[in-house]
Amino acid sequence: MKTYRQIKDQHPVMIGCFFAFSNTQFAEGIKEKGLEGQKLYDGGMGLYGTKEGIQQFLNFYDNIYKEVAEQCKPQDVYDSEFNNHECGYTNDDMEAIKIVVCIFGDERAKEVKRKFGCVKLDKL
Repeated sequence: MKTYRQIKDQHPVMIGCFFAFSNTQFAEGIKEKGLEGQKLYDGGMGLYGTKEGIQQFLNFYDNIYKEVAEQCKPQDVYDSEFNNHECGYTNDDMEAIKIVVCIFGDERAKEVKRKFGCVKLDKL
């Protein structure tokens, strides 16, 4: 069984899409991916590509969250994200618990032993 980090650290193969944050990067992305003359869409947050390419990219991450929900425990996700978002420095675990709620839902998130829980789950 994979750990949360092993699952989360997977990267998609970007077919038919690319990220660009300038006109130069946009032109390079089109050329690199062989998308000249194709209708391109804005996927948000700098993502561009064909409908199929963008959908495949987004589906990859949907599948990652499904895999996490099936193979990991809410506490493991919380602990990892608590450290990743440096919640100990701010004494606020909002980022970590929001991720747990997104992946597992409200009921399973209640299983988590929180550190610095400033806001109750029912107030999120």
